[in-house]
Amino acid sequence: MKRKLGNYIIAAFIINVFAIMSVGGVCILLVKDMVNNISHLEKESEDVPKIDDINKRIHQMISSIHHAIIHTDEKELAGAVRIIDDVQLEVREYKTTEESLVDGQHEDEVELLTKVQGNLTDIRQILESQRQKFASHQKIDPEELKKLESLSYTVQQLTEVINQIHFKVITELVKDSYGRMYFILFLYLVSSFVGILASCVGYFVLSRHTISPIKKLASATEAVASGDLSTRVDTRSSTEIGTLYESFNIMTERLQETRKKREEFSKELERKVRVRTLQLRKAQSEIVRMEKIATLGQIATSVNHEIKTPLNSLYMNLQLLSKQIKKCDKEDQEKIDNMLSVASVIDGEITRINGILDEFVKYARFAPPDLKKSDLNELLTKLSGMISQSAQEAGVEIQLDLSKDMVPIMLDEKKMIQALLNLCVNAIQSMKDGGTLTIVSKKTKDHVMINISDTGPGIPKEKIDKIFDPFYTTKEAGLGFGLPIVQRIIEDHKGRISCRSKEGEYTVFEIVLPMLFLT
Repeated sequence: MKRKLGNYIIAAFIINVFAIMSVGGVCILLVKDMVNNISHLEKESEDVPKIDDINKRIHQMISSIHHAIIHTDEKELAGAVRIIDDVQLEVREYKTTEESLVDGQHEDEVELLTKVQGNLTDIRQILESQRQKFASHQKIDPEELKKLESLSYTVQQLTEVINQIHFKVITELVKDSYGRMYFILFLYLVSSFVGILASCVGYFVLSRHTISPIKKLASATEAVASGDLSTRVDTRSSTEIGTLYESFNIMTERLQETRKKREEFSKELERKVRVRTLQLRKAQSEIVRMEKIATLGQIATSVNHEIKTPLNSLYMNLQLLSKQIKKCDKEDQEKIDNMLSVASVIDGEITRINGILDEFVKYARFAPPDLKKSDLNELLTKLSGMISQSAQEAGVEIQLDLSKDMVPIMLDEKKMIQALLNLCVNAIQSMKDGGTLTIVSKKTKDHVMINISDTGPGIPKEKIDKIFDPFYTTKEAGLGFGLPIVQRIIEDHKGRISCRSKEGEYTVFEIVLPMLFLT
């Protein structure tokens, strides 16, 4: 199942946004609590001076009472009464404010303020009673003064307890604010660490699964651009990168197949062009050869008429001359012998020229073969017997390798023997120091083959293409018509003849007759 890289990126983005929003939300809530703590601290801080002021005024009241008693000063006592009235007013207002706030701390504080109010009321009553006695010049009751002092100290203690409550609350608020601040710092450090770690992990994952594969793909693309279509990229990724790799591999594989097909097509085209060119060259050579044969036929007719007729006349006159010379007087026998010798030379040359003309005419005006049903193996055995004497005299061993499944074929025995005899005689003559002449017959599905090979000196590469040309010969007394006539005979049988040779080792003539001639 394919997984989309975009989904991973979207998921990572959502998680990142959620984490940021969560941390931000928590920090906002903590800051809000810290703001509330600061507001509460401000209130508590405002309450502490109020309680201190009450405590201070109680202390002033006690001091005024002491001065009034010591100096018998009614004004000091009246001042103490006013102080008590002011303190009661402040306590009443402060208590009203505290009663509007409902929590455990303020309940305790309201309870203490109620006690303070009670004590202040008692102090007010005692002061009022003492002021009246003081005004009527009565003696001040020491017990009431003690009670007054006791109540005053009690009020001071209560105010100190209230301030302790405030200090405790302030301390808790400060501790709580510090705790929240440190927690925010902790969240910042943790989120920073997690963010850095996530960035490193993200970079590693991105580099491994995206950047590195893209670099690898870029390198592979450069290799393909430089002509190396065998380049492939491998990945186990199930994301779009994997899909991209698969597409790249498919593309290069198809490009490689296309190139291979194009190269194969080019090679096949070149091969066909070569084959066709070779066929055209062969056809052209055949046309040229046929034109030469046709021209030779025309020339042969003219030559045979223009040369052989006077040559025959010359030969008859030479015969008459030889007879006349023989009838001459025997006295000058030496002259007679000389003239007969000259006549003999002339006769030999006339015979030789006549033979050349016969070979020339025979090649140029070649009669079609007289095809008859024949046993090829029997014909080759007969050929072996015909050349056995000359082969033995030349020190050549004849080896026959005849196919056992050979069937009768249609051929002109005389002409085929003429062709094969020419090849065998040439082979024997080439092996001046003796050797082996091998005659082989084979039957294939479509052809009958005859191989005639020798272990002679071979034919040079530069000459092997010319051996079937008319008038080309390597023999001193050769006319250059032997192999061309052999080729004509084989081609008239709708076959072909070829030669392969290696200098100093062997020469092989291969004759191939098509199955068309099998019966």
